[in-house]
Amino acid sequence: MTKAWFLLFRPWSYVATLVPFLLAAGLAVASGSGCDCRWGRWALGFVSGLLFQATVNLLNTWGDERSGVDDVPGAIRTTPQVHDGLVSMRALLAAALTCAALAAGLGLALCPYRDASGWHVDVTLLLAGFIGFLGATNYSTGFKFKYRGLGVPFVSFLMGPLEVLVALCLLLPTPPPASHLLAFLHPVYLALALFVTLPIAALVGVVMHGNDMRDIATDRAAGIVTLASRLGPRWALVYYRLCHTLPYAITCCWGTLLGCLQCCSAAEADWRFAWTLLPLLALPLSIRTMRTATRVYRTEPGNPPWRRLERASGGVLLIYGVLYSLSFALTFAR
Repeated sequence: MTKAWFLLFRPWSYVATLVPFLLAAGLAVASGSGCDCRWGRWALGFVSGLLFQATVNLLNTWGDERSGVDDVPGAIRTTPQVHDGLVSMRALLAAALTCAALAAGLGLALCPYRDASGWHVDVTLLLAGFIGFLGATNYSTGFKFKYRGLGVPFVSFLMGPLEVLVALCLLLPTPPPASHLLAFLHPVYLALALFVTLPIAALVGVVMHGNDMRDIATDRAAGIVTLASRLGPRWALVYYRLCHTLPYAITCCWGTLLGCLQCCSAAEADWRFAWTLLPLLALPLSIRTMRTATRVYRTEPGNPPWRRLERASGGVLLIYGVLYSLSFALTFAR
């Protein structure tokens, strides 16, 4: 029974929560405020993020079981514990709702903060957390983003820009007042924020996309629409390659931008340029998984027998995410 619950929680997938929090930490160190950051709140926020992801994992299994996708001939059951009767649907739903309640309660407890003028509420954190709660509970239940072909882009946003924003709000020594929030909606700031978080969003999304690529045929048979089933095998593979390639292109853009700025001495600039390109060390892993996906596609283009693409992409996400976070901390920290 313990093993069944362990598999249902899918702890190996929590790298998708770890990496955005690491990126926020790297950005905080790069800003020069690392010593003043509220690392305790950051850690508690990370626990809340893990609970939210556990909620998604459990509700996803619950939603898949109710939709009947696992009953389709040829379907691969990644978590057969419920289907095989080891865990009841009622217990699974209770565990999911418990995780959601704990995550929401901890998140709400982190919103108030105190400074010299008294107690305040971090409005940005509150709104971002509320969006995250809606996302966690509507992925495969409620609105069912997953079954409408919106699962990959929605999770890319939730666990890319939004989760990095949440982690930064937790880290900032003094959150900006609500009256200053509109300043951050300026197109320049939004574009920069999206550009910084796009590599993480792309790799988080491609982990899920790799799983959906494996299930194109069975999802279509069950009447479920995912991005992969909508694109078809050929274009799903193109999207898979794009998401693996985009992070390295952005890494090269950062290196080029730093070279153009020429704001420090030549020796220091060389070192900073090297740190900027640190994430390129993960490129061989991406090349290997893209070659594997392409080779499998060529064996049977109509219904490629893709397997374990999500696991390979998860490894790339972890390695690239750690190196990307370190690159900001080492390049821009003073």
